[in-house]
Amino acid sequence: MTIQSTDSLAARDLRLLRDLYRALADPTRLRVCAILGESGPLPVNELSSRFGLSQPLISWHLRVLRTAGLVEMRPHGREKLCALRPAAFAALAAAQRRLVAGELRVAATAGLDSGGVLGVR
Repeated sequence: MTIQSTDSLAARDLRLLRDLYRALADPTRLRVCAILGESGPLPVNELSSRFGLSQPLISWHLRVLRTAGLVEMRPHGREKLCALRPAAFAALAAAQRRLVAGELRVAATAGLDSGGVLGVR
């Protein structure tokens, strides 16, 4: 593998970690994932009632999780079921393993976004 392809893989991993950590940083979204992991797919209105949040607010949290690729929505009659995407969590775990093992070259991939790889927004 060339240095450039290693750099691009590292950059991809760093972007993945950044995006998934941002999505999971909110306690409500983290709890949504925990409930979906425990219960399996649930309709939006069921999640809303479990949290005591309005349907628009829970939908906003679900949109953030869906945009990050952590959950998927699928039609089920007149409702939409929310389900975790196990592949996204497997990719997160694999990227974390590479991060901890020192396989990501941070210096070579700086500047991935406007704040840099490790920029805080």
